[in-house]
Formats: sequence, C-alpha cells, structure tokens
Amino acid sequence: MKTLYETMSNYYKYNNIDWNYYLNDLAFPKNINDARKFIDDFFAYAGKSYLIRDILQECETLRVNHTLSVFFIGLLIKNSSFHDLKIIDNDQNEIFEFSYLWFLVPLFHDMGYIQEKDWTYKFDYRKKSKDFEKIMKENKIYYNHSFYKRMPFTAYYDLGITFPVPSRYVRYHTPTVRTKYEIPYYNGISFNNGTTIKKSMYTSGTIFNYLEYCKMNPKINHYDHGIVGGLWLYDSLVKNYYLSFSRNKSADFNDFYINDLHFSTSQFPIFAYLADCIISHNMWFATDDYTIEQYEKYGLKQLIPPYAQPVQFNRNPILFILALADTLEPIKTRSNLDISPLDVLNNIECEFNYKQIILKFKNNDMFNKMTDKINRSTNWLDINVHINNKNNEIVVIF
Repeated sequence: MKTLYETMSNYYKYNNIDWNYYLNDLAFPKNINDARKFIDDFFAYAGKSYLIRDILQECETLRVNHTLSVFFIGLLIKNSSFHDLKIIDNDQNEIFEFSYLWFLVPLFHDMGYIQEKDWTYKFDYRKKSKDFEKIMKENKIYYNHSFYKRMPFTAYYDLGITFPVPSRYVRYHTPTVRTKYEIPYYNGISFNNGTTIKKSMYTSGTIFNYLEYCKMNPKINHYDHGIVGGLWLYDSLVKNYYLSFSRNKSADFNDFYINDLHFSTSQFPIFAYLADCIISHNMWFATDDYTIEQYEKYGLKQLIPPYAQPVQFNRNPILFILALADTLEPIKTRSNLDISPLDVLNNIECEFNYKQIILKFKNNDMFNKMTDKINRSTNWLDINVHINNKNNEIVVIF
C-alpha cells in the first residue's frame, strides 16, 4: 500500500487529463502557500477568479489544506467507480466533463466558513453585489435580459446574494423577439450513466428554513457555511457570466467565447446543480427525538426519516462523491493532534479499488477519530463500512 499523500501525488502526475480540465501548468502543492496558489490559479485559468480570489485570501490555513485534499480524494473515489461521469446537455450541443464539474465543487465547498468565522464578511460580499449592479447598469445590460428580469427579489439579501439558486435545473432563454414560448423548460441535467436530475435535493423553502434554523439555534448561532458556500457559488457564477458578457457586448448572450473559454446559458442548470450539491451536503438529518421536534417546528420535514434517505452514488453522483470525500478527508481530524497536514496524509496507507476504499492508519488516535466519523456517515450516505480494530483498518464499500 502507498500512503494517501503518495496516492494523491501519483494521480496528479499520471492522470492529468482526468483532473486538469484546462490543461494548464498547476504544480502539486507541498505546503499551504502552494495549496492556496493551486486553488487560485485553477479558478484563474477557468476565467472564474471573480468567484474566489477575495474569499480565498480570508480562508483559514486548515480549510485550504482540507479543501485541496477533498479535491484529490474525490478524484480517487470517482476513478474507483470506473465511470467517467459526464453530463450531457439535453440539446446534445455540449458535454460537461467530470474534471470541469468537480473542481468547482470541492475547491469552493468550504469557502462559506468565512461567514462563520466573521459574520461581517457579508458586508464585503454585499459591496461586491453593488459593484456588479453598477457595472451592469453602466454597460446597459442590467435590465436588458429577461433572465435577469425573471429573478425574484432574493430572500438571501442579508448575504449579499443577487441570484438565488433555482429549485429546478432549467436553461433560461433570451430571444430578441418575445414569444409565448419564451419560458424556461424543465429539462434538468443528464449524466451518461443514465442518471437524470431535474430539481434540487430539497425545496427552496426547506433550504431557507434550515439556514434560519442554524441562525436561531443557540447551539449553532450562525448561518451554516455549506449553505452560504453553495448560495455564493451559484450567485458568483451567474455574475461572472454577466461580467464576461459585458466585455463583449456584441456577442450572443446565450453562447459566446472569451479567451478561448466557452460561455453558454446551458451552463446555468449545471451551476445550479453543483451549488445544490454543496448546500445539500451540509443539511443534516434528524437522528434523535429532540432534533426531530426542532425540525418539525422549523418546517424541515424533508430532513426527517423516512423522508430523508441516504445519498446514493447512482442517484446523485457529484453529491455522493463530495459527501464521501469530505468524510474520508483526514486533515480536519488533526484537531488536538500534534500532526502537520502532510504528516496526516503520510500516516494513512490506502487502496482505491472498484467501489471499495481501504484505509490503514499508523496513528491510533487518528484511526479512532476517523472510525467514529465514518461510522456516523452511514446515516446519510449509502455505504457499507467494515472496521478492523486489530489492524487499524477501515474498508468502505459503495
């Protein structure tokens, strides 16, 4: 067995096409500064620096290391599924590779922690939204597209959000001449493994209620970072689309290129789905009588069994991979352990086989922490877990 760090490093070296969608020169991070630069550069190559640059500078060291570790563990999980997991546009005009879909999810999934660390950051994000509106008005774009006109006043204005994540994954059209057919059609998104997803995991009402529940619950007392991160991801992606279009106003709003990067309104349902994966991953099921009572009070019926069911790989691939990768990621477990992030990854030996992951721990405390964490994940993930205490070994089958 190789260590987790060696396994990640080898995947980086020998599977470049699987993860490096833009085929740019990104060095494998060996320390925190490298990790932060890796994430920053990835979004820059994607023409999406607008999403992350300000937030990334505020992000804690532990979160940056954890984020990148989740990115590579998710790639290893996907590889062990023996499926390439592409999304095919229903118009058959475009294919979205896993390497494109995946980097947006794990590299952004913990960015909402800024809001938990410092609630005043929302004022910075609000200013960003005001600056966006100013640019749109100056470029006479702000009110000219029916996509924007249809967006309701957002319930998340407190977080500075202009574009809320739609519950259904639709492509919005903006034809020059208005017709009775100018409405969003609910085509959803389709993976090439046969999975079709037409709407978010939870209703917009449940998502909003959960956000408020976290804020009002005295044991939490803040907006949940995952919901904030997912909301910010979609909002920022749509704003980035508009800002990119503003640099080439003669282009077709529905389909254009900037610096060889393709922009198309067929990406909007993709953005919504990826944002929902982050949001849904952070909405916890009720597993005890007290939580059930609280959830019923806050209108969170969808998070109470039997309505709440464990996430399955075949029914929601990206959400499943995010949830499993975040569960298996060990760097966050080093709390109260005097171990560096690199040592954490080198203290675990691993094998990623066909729908089977084997982790073997050299550190007893880390093994105990991870055993508890992975066992608890079976409440919301459709996996089988086998623990071998004698060998400090955990086997996960999905």
